[in-house]
Amino acid sequence: MSTSMVEQNDFLTVVERQMQLTESQGIAIRGLVEGIRQMQLDVTEKVEEVQMMVQEVRDSVTLTDAERYQLQNAVHLKSNELTKHRYKESDEKFKDMVGRYRRMIWSKMKERFEVAKYSHIRRIDFDDALYFVQDFRPEDYI
Repeated sequence: MSTSMVEQNDFLTVVERQMQLTESQGIAIRGLVEGIRQMQLDVTEKVEEVQMMVQEVRDSVTLTDAERYQLQNAVHLKSNELTKHRYKESDEKFKDMVGRYRRMIWSKMKERFEVAKYSHIRRIDFDDALYFVQDFRPEDYI
């Protein structure tokens, strides 16, 4: 055999080995890419789970002291306002009626927000609770 034939055979052998190495590297890279894709899916799923858990915690947090104070103040103002529309402050029944309206507002608010104590109202419901008080009309419950 001539040296050019031997060189061609050696060259083809080298090229075939290089091709096999490239194919095995391609398979390894494909496996690596698939592993990364699966990891991304797993991470995305875990992030969504954590976000849901965080939202559950946020949704279950009750009113702060400042929010409770604002709500109490709103109920006091509303009960006084309702009483002044129906009675004179000099009337004997004025204080009694203020108390009745106050109890009625608290009672209906607890029913509306399904809590045993107004302080258990969730923070995310604070604006709704404040609006409930400000918009409260006893006629709606008689």
